[in-house]
Amino acid sequence: MCYYLYGALNGNVTEADYAPIAKKYDYKISIGTKHDVKNAVKAAAEEVLDDFRITDWICDCDSPVGKHDPTDPMIQQLGNLIRDFSDLPGAKQINLCKTWTGKQNKTEIHVKLKETDICELLANVLENCLYSIEL
Repeated sequence: MCYYLYGALNGNVTEADYAPIAKKYDYKISIGTKHDVKNAVKAAAEEVLDDFRITDWICDCDSPVGKHDPTDPMIQQLGNLIRDFSDLPGAKQINLCKTWTGKQNKTEIHVKLKETDICELLANVLENCLYSIEL
C-alpha cells in the first residue's frame, strides 16, 4: 500500500482557459470537485485511479509534499500551478490530499490562497487530510 496525491480544480473554468496552464507543468490538477477527489480516494482502495492523481509516479510515498521543504522544486512547481489556476476566471477552489490507499481523509482543512504561503502549505501537508484552498 502507498500514499497517493489527489487534486481537483473546482469552479466554472473552460477547457480553453485550463489547457494552456495544465500543459505548462509536470504535475496535473484535473477539473473536478471535492466530491470527485473523495471518490477517487475511496475507489483507490480497489484499484489505482489516475483521473485525479497529481503525479504519474508509481506512488507518492516519496513525494516532497508533506516532507517539510518548501524550497523543493516539486513544491515550487506545484505552488506555481495553483497560483496560475487561481488567476483563471471562474476558478473557485483547489482540493488536494495525500492519502494512504484504502484510507479516507479523516479531516478537512480550509484555507484562503491569498492568506497562505502555498509552498509552506504544500511542504507541510498532513497525510489523510483533505485541503480545500479557496482561490
